Amino acid sequence: MRFRRIEGWVMVVRRERFIALRVKSGFTQESLAEAMGVDRSTIGRWERGGTSPQPWQMAKLGRLLGVGRDELSTALGTSSATPLTGAAPTEGSRADRNQRPKGDTLHPGSAGATVGDAAMPRMDGGVRVGCRTADGRIIFVTMPRQALAQGVSAISGVTRLSGLAVPEVQAQPPTPTLELHPVESLRSLRRSLVECDNVLGPREVVATAQEHIQLIQQLRRGAAGHDRQALLQVLAEYAEFCSWLHQDGGDHRAAQYWAGRATDWASACGDHDLTAYITARKAQLAGDMKESVDAVDLADYAQRLARPGSRLSAMGAVYGAHGHALLGDELTAQHTFDRALALIAEPSAAPVGRGRWLDAAYVEAQRARSLSLLGRHHEAVAGFEQAIRSLPPNFRRDRGVYLARSAISQVVASGPEQAAATGEAALAVAVTTGSARIFTELVTLDGLLQRCRGVTEVDRFRDALDSRLLHEV
Repeated sequence: MRFRRIEGWVMVVRRERFIALRVKSGFTQESLAEAMGVDRSTIGRWERGGTSPQPWQMAKLGRLLGVGRDELSTALGTSSATPLTGAAPTEGSRADRNQRPKGDTLHPGSAGATVGDAAMPRMDGGVRVGCRTADGRIIFVTMPRQALAQGVSAISGVTRLSGLAVPEVQAQPPTPTLELHPVESLRSLRRSLVECDNVLGPREVVATAQEHIQLIQQLRRGAAGHDRQALLQVLAEYAEFCSWLHQDGGDHRAAQYWAGRATDWASACGDHDLTAYITARKAQLAGDMKESVDAVDLADYAQRLARPGSRLSAMGAVYGAHGHALLGDELTAQHTFDRALALIAEPSAAPVGRGRWLDAAYVEAQRARSLSLLGRHHEAVAGFEQAIRSLPPNFRRDRGVYLARSAISQVVASGPEQAAATGEAALAVAVTTGSARIFTELVTLDGLLQRCRGVTEVDRFRDALDSRLLHEV
């Protein structure tokens, strides 16, 4: 199957039955958009078949139109058995659009490969899939899950998509424990999900986190006063967590969306510490997106929001320092990392609160990342080695990230053999967690090692990576 044919699913079909349901219920496009809390253009896209409602929108849409999920799914031309996450993919970054292969065959990297280990589910229902191009580069292309399944089946005779599927939540959203206030139960559930994320990575957690957000929204409708404010606060905490999951999963647009919702809800409930925390996380996201000026400005704002001398102020400094490194300003970056360390070292009379995970080892790991960016590879490798030794055993995904970043500097500092061996260790973590941050670093490493083909360790790493990718032939 050719890639152009796989993309044939982008055909737009007018959804007459859905339009009829809207008209029968007395809604115009404008009034339905207002009731749903979306823009009128979104309703237009639903009616033209350009996109479908998100899973969490289906229940409300069905209530407004007075139909059940099955009837609504039929009107939209989608299956009620799978998440209704849209009929068209996000176009992604400009680089993705420019580099997307046209009219070329895709096939699994090897007969025994599990297609999708280098794939990350997106909030819009598409899947970002790693693809080795004919000229040896690795790019990520966005494809619909269903089309990818059909394409792989046609090529290999069997669909192997265990690594692609967004985890489905089979049970109803959990009911809070009766002995605890719902907010405390939900916070406990969130802490459990955070621990799962550290071990399993984002793709095993994100669907459940979004189910919990739906539950909180339901509880808010029946709450008032202090209870409603407390639910709004935990809703902001969950939204920030969803932003992180999508960031680690490689869907930066979804990460920005959830960070924006988290900021709105944290501000609405008057939690200034949470607002400062989310703003610092936005600076981190901007750094991952290589938006250097945004990273610096958001980090500065986070430090202004944070209480002076607090751990949240240190958190803002760390991500601001990386922004300065992206700008090539090593002196300011180093000074800012030093300031973050000084803030952490200062005793605080108040409880640590948010950002308690921020310690000296984390700061040095972020400094090592910036040093690598600035070409200080020997120092970067030493910093990553120290950070890996300091990680708790259950922080498997973070270990994979540090290994992958260290491998990039090892190409210069230790030679391609060591870099490839480290990269292979990072790949093992990437496969089990689905962390796009690890795969992104490994793509960079692969490019650096292309000139070293023929070296045993390099060939083994590249073969292992190839087995997790689709290929252009």
